[in-house]
Amino acid sequence: MSEHYEQMGEFHDLFMDDAWERLRPTLTEAFAQLDADATVLDLGAGSGVGTRVLAACTPARIIAVEPSRTMRAVLTARVVDDPDLSARVSIVADPLPQALADCPSPVAGFVCAHVLGHLGAADRRSTFGRIAGLLRPSATGVVTTAPVAGNPAAAVVEEARRIGDLTYVARHLPPHAGLAVSEYEVHRDGRLIRRERFTSTWSPPTDDQLRTELAAAGLALELAGPGQGLVRPAAGRAR
Repeated sequence: MSEHYEQMGEFHDLFMDDAWERLRPTLTEAFAQLDADATVLDLGAGSGVGTRVLAACTPARIIAVEPSRTMRAVLTARVVDDPDLSARVSIVADPLPQALADCPSPVAGFVCAHVLGHLGAADRRSTFGRIAGLLRPSATGVVTTAPVAGNPAAAVVEEARRIGDLTYVARHLPPHAGLAVSEYEVHRDGRLIRRERFTSTWSPPTDDQLRTELAAAGLALELAGPGQGLVRPAAGRAR
């Protein structure tokens, strides 16, 4: 996973704002009521675009987990450049599930957005098991789920953004055979001056698979809208 972001990291932030704005209402619902001494895990924090949105939705402290050195460099720069983030965000470099080994507990919740497809089934199960052991009974998690076939989210997505004299175009192809392909182009005055193509392992669980994996850890999934889910300790879960 981290190797992919070393290659395409320069393009990552150009097209992530809308994805996180769609999550903002769910993050607010899940975490706005937390106290300042509560802790929320941001699992796969990337460059911190989502960490910044999460911090605006809650007064809680945040542990941001990001194994990619490129993404983590931008995340760290984003955190230290903001006094509020600097006071509340701690950054962990280990991958999942190892990053959870030394996390303080209990935690009030977690965010795992645009990440699960990078993890194999065994790592997801181990991650959910470790999360379950950290959560307090009233905790809530927010996850992104796989687009349903035939849903517009499963189609080719093309985005464009102008920066200075250049226009950047991103083209995301639907995952196929466990691989995701993204293409990026840079144009000046209508002329293509650069093209990059990246392939990464990406095999997100279906909603049913996700429910089964979470249930094995004593957690329950509630779908919260297209591509979003809330995770909570299952009723009667032994602790």
